[in-house]
Amino acid sequence: MKLKQLLCNALSACMLLGSAHAVDLYVDHQKLSPDAPPTIVNGRTLVPLRSIFEALDADVQWDAATATASASKADTTVSIQIGSTTAAVNGASQTLDVPAQIIGNRTFVPARFVSEALHADVSWDAVTQTVYITTDTAGILKIYYLDVGQADSILLVSDGEAMLIDAGTNAAGSQVVSDLQKYGVNHLNYAVGTHPHEDHIGGLDDVIHTYPVDHVLMPGVTTTTNTFSDVLDAIEANNVALSVPNVGDHYQLGDANVTVMNTLKTGDLNNASLVLQVTHGSNRLLFTGDAESESEQDMLASGTDLSSDVLKVGHHGSRTSTSDLFLQAVRPKDVIISCGSNNPYGHPHAETLAKLSDCNVWRTDLHGTIKLVSNGSSYTISTEKNTAPPSKPVVPAPPAISPTPPEVSPTPLVVSHKIYVTKTGKRYHYNPNCNNGTYYESTLADARSRGLTPCSKCVR
Repeated sequence: MKLKQLLCNALSACMLLGSAHAVDLYVDHQKLSPDAPPTIVNGRTLVPLRSIFEALDADVQWDAATATASASKADTTVSIQIGSTTAAVNGASQTLDVPAQIIGNRTFVPARFVSEALHADVSWDAVTQTVYITTDTAGILKIYYLDVGQADSILLVSDGEAMLIDAGTNAAGSQVVSDLQKYGVNHLNYAVGTHPHEDHIGGLDDVIHTYPVDHVLMPGVTTTTNTFSDVLDAIEANNVALSVPNVGDHYQLGDANVTVMNTLKTGDLNNASLVLQVTHGSNRLLFTGDAESESEQDMLASGTDLSSDVLKVGHHGSRTSTSDLFLQAVRPKDVIISCGSNNPYGHPHAETLAKLSDCNVWRTDLHGTIKLVSNGSSYTISTEKNTAPPSKPVVPAPPAISPTPPEVSPTPLVVSHKIYVTKTGKRYHYNPNCNNGTYYESTLADARSRGLTPCSKCVR
């Protein structure tokens, strides 16, 4: 009955072919022209099974009894069943958004999944509707900005070496572990926790318990949360070397060089974030964790060269990061924002998007996992979802004002939160216990009149 249902699902997919779109496919710069053209179904590129596996120099086996195809290359075996959203790489289950299916009497499989499972690189040109697959990845830096919701997790891979920058929330730990496996990582040279907030280090203990890790890099700040304790326990239990980097430290990752640009010794954990710049040939990429304007100003004052082609926007696109002068110093062409769909903080904030109007803006909440591939002289960006290249952010125009507006009585501002401030502090708070300070109640209007800025911990 299970096999019958799978085949029924496959036949249903055939009936939906009217919504599919034809695409071109290149493998190692050679156009592949199978008897059935590649196509897009539900946002995923599907390619003829035998054609793609043979182009990738894999041995193909077909089990008619279970409607399962298996492809083997070197030490990797990929198994995929018609109509099933579960596939396997070396026996480990992987979830597919779109299953392998029969279209026009041909078996089609997801191009990105099967190619990356066999350690090839995949890029997508949405303008020309073309898939490019490259089997020789020597000298290539691949960066995956993982879609982990309202959190950060970024994987860098170069010449067989890997670095993970943050690992999402506690709930995302299993997903990050699975993503590392999906992208062919079974060992980490470096695992970086930019700062000890749950949305950045929550899944780090799962990663450390699952994969061999040579070095963990974290800033010299602590917190009393269970999440932070879990990470420290995982480091100790697995005998992993823990280091606190200094500004100017360098780490080699394959053909890429990673430089520590900043980490403030401060009680504000966001501004303690490790800021890293990755150089790969002539390409430069900046990763800022949740660093806010205080950290940005410190980097500007140091005179260090911050210019980068790609910026991972600080603090999920919050208005408390990406200050004007900092953005002018970085001068990015492309920016990446990691945030959750419909998150409760309103990230990315409209003010931040307005500042980024001259950049290509890529967002995990809109594009899913974002992949950047650098060859040292240029780079390409593709997305998990087959979406067109991002347009410049659209900032709404201010409403038109009538030249003779009617006179109305002013309405007092109603604030739903109580505000807590100190006599000499520079920030206002929603939480009266934030940082164990001594606060008194105030109003938002009073806080703004004094020029106070929102606390990055309890006001988002």
